[in-house]
Amino acid sequence: MHILVIYDTKYGNTERMSQLIADELSASGHEVSCRRQSVSGEEDFVGVPLWVIGSPTHWGRAPFRFNTLLRNAAKDAGSDHDFVAFDTRYENMHSGAADKTHRMLVKAGMRPLMAPQHFVVEGSELRQGEDEKARQLGRTIASLL
Repeated sequence: MHILVIYDTKYGNTERMSQLIADELSASGHEVSCRRQSVSGEEDFVGVPLWVIGSPTHWGRAPFRFNTLLRNAAKDAGSDHDFVAFDTRYENMHSGAADKTHRMLVKAGMRPLMAPQHFVVEGSELRQGEDEKARQLGRTIASLL
């Protein structure tokens, strides 16, 4: 299966989680494109049945440009696409980028493969153990396909 892992990042944490997830999906035999939002366009989403979307949480949501890209891509996607949304955030946040992205894509008619996932940041660094959590998420997604 072709999978798009697309992310935005500020300090490199979301990029790191995205790459670990993409590596696990590739290791399980899937064709994976791992792309940063700033070098991506709506055409990257076309014909890709599964989107894995990673975003840092900025003011409780995904950065504006990333959110706009996702919204526009979802308009064209319809219900033929599945997705998984994850974010990086501080511990004990009530809501973050993955939660809002998840709701937006469900409202657009896309199918969530699982609930929103979260990776914890302490200061500007990932909490210890989050790398393995990302690898496990990649394996879990692969097992659901």
